[in-house]
Amino acid sequence: MRSSVWALLMGLVLVGGQVKLDLEISATCENAVLSINGRLSSGRPVTLSVPLGETVTLQALSQQLPNCGAQQILHYFDRWDFNGEPYSKAPQQLRLRAGQLPFTANSRVQAVYRSQPAALCVIAVDAQDSLGRYLPGTFIDVRPLDILGDGGGVTPFVRNFDTLTDVWLQASSPVSFEGKSYRFARWEVEEAQVLPTFSADPTLVKVRCQAARALAHAIYVIAEGSGCPDLTIRHLYVDISQLSPSAWLLKPRAYVENIGTATVPIPTKTAFLLNGQLIAEATASPLAPGAGEQASATHMIPSGSYILTVIVDSKNQVSECNENNNIKETIITVP
Repeated sequence: MRSSVWALLMGLVLVGGQVKLDLEISATCENAVLSINGRLSSGRPVTLSVPLGETVTLQALSQQLPNCGAQQILHYFDRWDFNGEPYSKAPQQLRLRAGQLPFTANSRVQAVYRSQPAALCVIAVDAQDSLGRYLPGTFIDVRPLDILGDGGGVTPFVRNFDTLTDVWLQASSPVSFEGKSYRFARWEVEEAQVLPTFSADPTLVKVRCQAARALAHAIYVIAEGSGCPDLTIRHLYVDISQLSPSAWLLKPRAYVENIGTATVPIPTKTAFLLNGQLIAEATASPLAPGAGEQASATHMIPSGSYILTVIVDSKNQVSECNENNNIKETIITVP
């Protein structure tokens, strides 16, 4: 009795002692030609009883139809619907396995045709932090499946739809990358129309292509308590003035900036080296995220060629997000 009740609740049927699912297959145009496990069928509803674990392979063999019912105009395959919801844009080899999501109960699968022509659109999806640095490996859910049968994936990736498709993207939050925790902040969409989702979930966005290529960026920010400073040299300028026929005055100026997400807590040293020899040190103040200031030096040199190296946080006093962007070099030639 318990087994019978459980099967009924799950929408299953018992045929000859074997648990099966009923799958109703149809098309919005009755004159469509469908392949169901290799057997041809029209668009009229047909029901299969599928044992658990068995795979059903569907194909929409009619990519274009001269009419659909009373509409005497060309119709195009658009998508597969699963229980009335868009499921896949793939016309070939749609495979459903009984007992696996979403094929876990009696279901309806329908090939949907449309009368409007559409162009192909590639949607490129990536994840970035607030400074524009990529966060590879971030999972983004994509619905429906695209024309190749692909759904969600890890960034960066592309999905192929057409310009009439409403595509749902849902970002993961939070995520971790290189030992830091991030939380989702917003979506930034280019070359696509953002449609209302009627949802308060900010990780969810609904888009429709307006061009051959659209971009969707999931923007993340450092979660509270996991920020870190990151000092770098944004710009390096060099002024040279002649003092005498054999002496020149070198004036390097470096713009030091904190591109991290936490304040540099203490003053730091910026070192100026000429051909590897220290010629001056400047002190940089504690810097808030996004703040910067100029560090400069003066040094007399004779004619010749030199390599000027500037190192921010040269004493390694601060633990930074990135310790590999503290050096900037340039070649100087004095006539």
